[in-house]
Amino acid sequence: MTVRLLTERVELPIPGIGSAAARMTVLERGRVRYVVRAPHVRGTFVVVPDHIANGPVLPTTVAVQFGDGLEPLGAFYREHRPDEPVVHGVRVHGWTGNLSPDDLPTGWFLGRYASGLRNGIHRELARGTRRRTEAVILAMLTHWRGLPYRRDLMVTAAREKATEYADHEGVLAAAAEAQASELEQEYRAVRRRLCELSGILRRRPRPMQAPQADPVQLQIEDPRRGPLGQITVREVAVNAEVAGSVVYEVAGPRVTGRFTVGPNRYRPEPIPQGIWVAYGHASDRYYEDERDHAPVVNGVRLCGQWDHNTSDDITPTIPDTIGARVPSRGSAPYATELRTAAVVRALALHYLRRPDLAALRLAAARANVPHLRADTRRRLSEVKQQLAIEQRSARRHRARERELRSLISSGSRKDPLAEAA
Repeated sequence: MTVRLLTERVELPIPGIGSAAARMTVLERGRVRYVVRAPHVRGTFVVVPDHIANGPVLPTTVAVQFGDGLEPLGAFYREHRPDEPVVHGVRVHGWTGNLSPDDLPTGWFLGRYASGLRNGIHRELARGTRRRTEAVILAMLTHWRGLPYRRDLMVTAAREKATEYADHEGVLAAAAEAQASELEQEYRAVRRRLCELSGILRRRPRPMQAPQADPVQLQIEDPRRGPLGQITVREVAVNAEVAGSVVYEVAGPRVTGRFTVGPNRYRPEPIPQGIWVAYGHASDRYYEDERDHAPVVNGVRLCGQWDHNTSDDITPTIPDTIGARVPSRGSAPYATELRTAAVVRALALHYLRRPDLAALRLAAARANVPHLRADTRRRLSEVKQQLAIEQRSARRHRARERELRSLISSGSRKDPLAEAA
């Protein structure tokens, strides 16, 4: 955008030094050029409004460029600009930024991009050069902040990048809105889950079948070698310590001991599905390596447990391996694991055929609800907080986008600096 150039001669008082004579010119893009002559100082300074992405819609700080030109500040990082100021015989190169005209600094403030440039090498400025350069800059900014069209300069600078920054804000707003939409769906899902868990506690417990007195014979099979014989299974207890589980006493070819079978209590479903098998008489009072009546298979005492996410895909031969451990020794021998898998599959299918399976699953669910409900409430609070953050972010970015686009539309109607002339 082209604006009418405003030029005037001004005097800049410099405390402790005297005054500087300057020719001030308003340039395009809200910039103001000062061509300064003062004791031990001559050259051009340009005051550039700092309009950056994610910053204020209207700039609140400025940078001071050493030398003339409308190119971006970093465009001449390794080359001299026209008419760079010479202070105490040193040609000052680069720029210094992040200066608030309404709160001018009192200490040293020249940034790392203010230097002396010689043969392509940046050199640190001497103390006297820095102090006099800073004094001139403070005098310039004191004059600049008193300009009657100061706000128009900021508006003009903001308008130059308004389209780019408005598009940027639109992208950020769209991302926040998409995230908020996902969080809203998750919030509804977590609320629904919390209602399901509360509903489980309100359901009446169903009667569970007492342990069967008579033992049963179950066939065990290996997916490679076929039938391995039969095991005798006797129900010892419907386990009250691990809700929904049944303890089986097993005897058969190279197998003896107890297994506890129940719903997979490690799954997150309100009504647990799948299968969980513990080696031994499971109890919450003992570690899994210290259960009573741990089974012995092929002469090897087992420990640990096995769980499966679903129950529909369990057959006499699938899954082919389940993993079995020996206390303090890691994995069981391969042959022991294969026979253990055959026994576990047979017990799992026997458990799934129980007429009171739904009652056992409900009992397991009621035992899990306090823990699951605490986790769900915590997750609901987290989702709610994150949703509020994303919604606020989306509103903020949309508001900034509207403000930036309003600068574009107002710029097509009038030129504030031209009016100021």
